[in-house]
Amino acid sequence: MTERCDVLVVDDEPVVSDAIRLVIGHAGFEVTAVPDAETALAHPALDGCRLVICDLMLPGLSGFDALQSMRLRRPELPIVMTTGYATPEQEEHVLAAGATAFLPKPFDDSELLTLVRRVLSRASAAGEERKP
Repeated sequence: MTERCDVLVVDDEPVVSDAIRLVIGHAGFEVTAVPDAETALAHPALDGCRLVICDLMLPGLSGFDALQSMRLRRPELPIVMTTGYATPEQEEHVLAAGATAFLPKPFDDSELLTLVRRVLSRASAAGEERKP
């Protein structure tokens, strides 16, 4: 069964996932948060969400591995990768692997919300273009 949500957040730090959920939720988006990649890949929200925000550094399966799995499962799904240990090489690597955007931590509320709105707007526009 598919669970509908706007944004699926994958982050093992409760303070980060709670903050993302709060900011995006207050803006009217439906948010589901999970603590690791394995849970995200098995969660029904993955098949119904419009955007994934995923940390690179996760326990168990890495965020990069999750990105690759999600790309295979839902190639059109926008995926924003985050990390507190950002380097230009990491950004280049995840974007080359199919991430829609890279958001280094710490980020502020307006930066997060602007990115979420921009990515979802682009995804909606692209979906409209594909309809017959």
